[in-house]
Amino acid sequence: MTFITGDKHGDLTEILNFIKKMKLNENDNIIVLGDMGLLWRKDKKDFNYNINLWNMESNGVKLYFIDGNHENFALLKEFSIENDMQKISDNIYHLLRGHTYEFEGKKILTIGGADSIDWYLRTKGFTWWEEETISKADIAGIAASHYDYVLTHCCPRSIFENNRVYLITLRKINQEKINHNSEDMLQQVREKITFDHWLFGHYHTDKILEDGFTCVFHDFIELK
Repeated sequence: MTFITGDKHGDLTEILNFIKKMKLNENDNIIVLGDMGLLWRKDKKDFNYNINLWNMESNGVKLYFIDGNHENFALLKEFSIENDMQKISDNIYHLLRGHTYEFEGKKILTIGGADSIDWYLRTKGFTWWEEETISKADIAGIAASHYDYVLTHCCPRSIFENNRVYLITLRKINQEKINHNSEDMLQQVREKITFDHWLFGHYHTDKILEDGFTCVFHDFIELK
């Protein structure tokens, strides 16, 4: 089985509890929709702790993630690409932007990235990286095809604008300073492809929206 969940920001507790509850094993997969947060501090102490924790308590489950905006991209780029994905460690893999994969016999398009809503409060190269934003190059190779699932961190701009009441969950952030470049890039993708389900994270809520879109945070959605 394969389950999809939302932002975890370096805390594996929720996933490991779910693995134990569902009695998952080496035949099962978890996919995180960005802001996995395994790589953050330059000294990699958090990374090494989480890798060891996963090895001890994951029961062999494979962990996959797309990148969000809260990742240390300087560290992430150090890992080599194997079989069209980055191997972070045994049983942990980073799914690349604009790539297509197959899970449970389903055709899945993955596009990580988003714009930090609080970028102006962060420090470049320490708590914020320019690589977070989806670029034209990230989506240039996406085929105008049908996909069973599209997995992204943020959502297309039209979905955000139509659902602001649900997706703006941090009210104290100055909305006028937020960049929507990544959402604009995903809008171009939406207008190019067709799909059955589009799942995304980033907005810290669990909500089924219109036209096959679902925002995921704490929920675990089985890929069928």
